[in-house]
Amino acid sequence: MKSLLCCFTAVLLLWLLVFSIASQETIISTSCLTTTDTKVLQRLLHSYTIQRKPLFSVKAVRFRTIKGTTICSDPSSPWAIKSMKYLDGKMKSRKGSNTTARHSITMVPVHLTTTNMTSAQI
Repeated sequence: MKSLLCCFTAVLLLWLLVFSIASQETIISTSCLTTTDTKVLQRLLHSYTIQRKPLFSVKAVRFRTIKGTTICSDPSSPWAIKSMKYLDGKMKSRKGSNTTARHSITMVPVHLTTTNMTSAQI
């Protein structure tokens, strides 16, 4: 009985270790290290998340385009403010058209890279 409990504890600790490392890699690989002045058409944006200090080294807005590219912007820039409002309005119109509430879970890829691109490259 003792050996079974010992094995179960070892497996549980190993699982927790693997899970915590994967979570840290996800946070690190999706974080913005710098911001850029890249601007794209708002209709090409899919979503955004806000990155705050002290958890991250840089305060930024991470925009995801419909093609999956991440753009790291200064949250106080006029383009970023307008784009966040645009996406918020887009989200409200989607929610208002549904009569029932729906919940979804989006998995974040572990090996995601962030690149600074010009609007011509996107």
